[in-house]
Amino acid sequence: MSGFFDLDAPIWVFMGEIADIIILALLWWVCCLGIVTIGASTTALYYVLGKKVRRETTYVAKDFFKSFSQNFRQSVPLSILIIIGFISFSLYCSFIIEGVLIPNQSNSLKFIVPITILFAFELFNFTAYLWALLSRFEMKSASMMRTALIMTHKHLVTTLANLAVIAIVVFCVIQFPFAIVVAPSVIVLGQSFMIQKVFTNYIEEAAREEKRKLAMTSNEEEEINELEEVNINI
Repeated sequence: MSGFFDLDAPIWVFMGEIADIIILALLWWVCCLGIVTIGASTTALYYVLGKKVRRETTYVAKDFFKSFSQNFRQSVPLSILIIIGFISFSLYCSFIIEGVLIPNQSNSLKFIVPITILFAFELFNFTAYLWALLSRFEMKSASMMRTALIMTHKHLVTTLANLAVIAIVVFCVIQFPFAIVVAPSVIVLGQSFMIQKVFTNYIEEAAREEKRKLAMTSNEEEEINELEEVNINI
């Protein structure tokens, strides 16, 4: 019984994680009220939950606002582009619905529906990779957007899994509308488990490349020293 009241007991650790997810979701909603702050807020969410996935020491509110402030300036222009993208997607969807309701426009849907599905695929996944990249790396916006686009297509398994996470959460929200409160945190947490693995692979590959370069440099220095010794002996 005494173990139950131990704060390190699994039940309390689990409850603490649930509380953190709820707090982060509330912080996300509040910080998204500025509309153009959606990017900074989502980046902060990826930052904190990414640290949790990597089992790093995390201070929920402190880390959230740290990332929010650090990435605010760079995220605003990116947020505007993403918002324009989602508005365009919404307009396409409304056009499709009108086409379904108007029989004489049904033929055009053969072309519009596939384009819309492709657009949705690109937009949702590009957005996920973009904010995740911003939360973890320091990059120029153009380079970050290019990298997010490449990752969307290069890591298709992760990309499809990201979509599955969104679909599952949306289904749960439809069944239990109150779940929308924590939906952002749950989506980002689910995606972070997969995206962080992709990032880790790149980081480890970069580390190996750096070691290889250092080894080559060291060998070159040894060769130069040997040549200098030969010259001195001569």
